[in-house]
Amino acid sequence: MSIMFSVNYLIFSVFITLFGLEVGIAITLLLEYDKYKDKLKKFLMPLWEVTGTFAIFYIVNLEATVPSLLLLLGTVYVAPILVAAIFFILRNAFLAYSEYMGDKGSEKRYLRIYAIATIAVAFIAISVLDSGISGIAINTSSYSISLLRMFANSFNILMFIGIALLSVFLAAVFFWVKEYRWFPGLAAVLGVISVALAVHGSLLYMFSSAFGLGLPYLIGLLAMLGIALLLYYRDNRYAKYIAILWFFLAINFFGFMQSPYILGGTVNTNNYIATGPIAFYINIVTLIGGAILVVSLAFMVYISYIKKSNNVKG
Repeated sequence: MSIMFSVNYLIFSVFITLFGLEVGIAITLLLEYDKYKDKLKKFLMPLWEVTGTFAIFYIVNLEATVPSLLLLLGTVYVAPILVAAIFFILRNAFLAYSEYMGDKGSEKRYLRIYAIATIAVAFIAISVLDSGISGIAINTSSYSISLLRMFANSFNILMFIGIALLSVFLAAVFFWVKEYRWFPGLAAVLGVISVALAVHGSLLYMFSSAFGLGLPYLIGLLAMLGIALLLYYRDNRYAKYIAILWFFLAINFFGFMQSPYILGGTVNTNNYIATGPIAFYINIVTLIGGAILVVSLAFMVYISYIKKSNNVKG
């Protein structure tokens, strides 16, 4: 993987980790709203803004990193991306409504609409990403796509189920969900199995790579997942930090096993990376933008969680 694409995938990993936590929150709101609404909203209100910012940063950096791929990707995926944008707007609107409008009954309805819209965005976004990875439903010669095949294929369905389960595991550990204590462990195991089955069935070269050169990394990831679950069941507060780190590293592992190929191994992204003087300026802008985002995220965490927690204790 080239340095530029590695940086782009690093940004992507941060975005997916934040969004995965948000998907877990959305599913938890649908299943256990009354018990965890206050705890989840405390994190959700500042989190969704940072998630959206990282999404924009990733897309802009992707455009700069592989500009010659934009014609294909933009043409093929414009329809599902527009649909996802509609649900994204609904998601943001009803989250705002839940905070500033209506009584408790209205708040519950608005948050449930937010949760459903978030899951819809996740399904469409994951379907687009899965299609880009596997090449399923895409005709590169005619720049066309079969939307039905993009959504309804075994690789996409297994990947979505796996990511949804891992998101529930992440949220349950991070927010210390106590009901159904057996479920986070089961969700984590089933999520990993679902992703592994999807990759084995459609991207055998990635599966072979994971058990070849990537085997030490894979063993380390499985060990870290086991540690996160062990600490969770022992009520250790460090479990949530290890779970977040594990999710982030798992996304990076997937990316490195996939790299440098997309569309089922038919396209090598190294052939489309920006080169020459423009690459230098892209790296500089990415470095500055990334630094600003990291500082902003750290400040948000301090103001929203650490300082607020200290004030409550005081």
